[in-house]
Amino acid sequence: MTWKKRISIWIVVSLSLQCLVLFYIDHYFLATSDSKVVSKKIIEDKKEETKKIDITVPESAEKILASYDAKYLSYYEDGQLKIVNCKDGKVKDIEAKEGSEICFYKWLPDRNRMYLVEKNSNDESGKLVLYSYDLSKGEKSKVKDLAWVNAKSEVKDIQFSILTGFLYVNVASEGERSNIYRMKRMVGVVTEEKVTKVDTIPSKVSNIVLARHEDNLIYEGSVYNKIYAVGREEPITVEGVDKLTIIGIDNNDNVYLGELKDKLVSKIYYGKTADKTGDWKTIELQQPCERDDLFVSDAGKVYQHDSLQGVVKEINSGSQTSYEGKFLQMYAKGIVSLVGNKISFVPFK
Repeated sequence: MTWKKRISIWIVVSLSLQCLVLFYIDHYFLATSDSKVVSKKIIEDKKEETKKIDITVPESAEKILASYDAKYLSYYEDGQLKIVNCKDGKVKDIEAKEGSEICFYKWLPDRNRMYLVEKNSNDESGKLVLYSYDLSKGEKSKVKDLAWVNAKSEVKDIQFSILTGFLYVNVASEGERSNIYRMKRMVGVVTEEKVTKVDTIPSKVSNIVLARHEDNLIYEGSVYNKIYAVGREEPITVEGVDKLTIIGIDNNDNVYLGELKDKLVSKIYYGKTADKTGDWKTIELQQPCERDDLFVSDAGKVYQHDSLQGVVKEINSGSQTSYEGKFLQMYAKGIVSLVGNKISFVPFK
């Protein structure tokens, strides 16, 4: 027998054995009398919606504010600051240092954190102390003593940027100039902050906004309604406009300024402070309104509140959202109002 025939025979034998093994596995080893092949489509469970809880506040509640995403609500009751978890309705008291009281608080624009300012009730010097409060950890941390104050000093506003870490506190005294504190800190890290006092051109400052991506504070003189940026001597002006007021700022650092006529905003100009205001865009308001009836979202949408109609209108699209009760504020996704003693959250349409 030649070697070619031997190889051919071994190949045939090998293939035959493999076929027998596969036949046995298929028909005997894996087979059962009632076996069936079943395919099943896997569908992911939809994300559970946040359970809606009726939030009731006492009649004596003051300065009711919602966090940026309305997951938390805060208010004063008999001088005590309280925070409500809107998911389960639990109320937490935020304690001040013994002998002190919380005289100011503000939610961060994009985090469930807040800044608190405490004042010693028995200290005639009017010393103010700045704290931060982290909702997720339930921790209150001292940031800094605010030293340049007197007995009549009060905090008007706090502006903070998560991205840059810069923090500005606007402190005003009755009949005296405003003091603006500047410091840089990391959220969640308590360090010895270096505090500097900002030199402002007008002695009295009302509204302030802080850019998200750079250390750029824009402020408004409370007497003549002129707008300035820290580090610039000349005001930010718009040709043909005498008085301007700060409306807000968006996530792209566009500043929104309202043209004031008879204390009402009739037109809005917006753009970056590094650009000429002649290149800024404009928004015409069909109905002039007060500054506090305008809200700028992080995405740059401008909303106008009409208290007589009980609606909030998105200027660009014209979409209107109705609400019931007493208007409290606008947050990132909607409106907060008070209906009787219950809080109502109405998403923007």
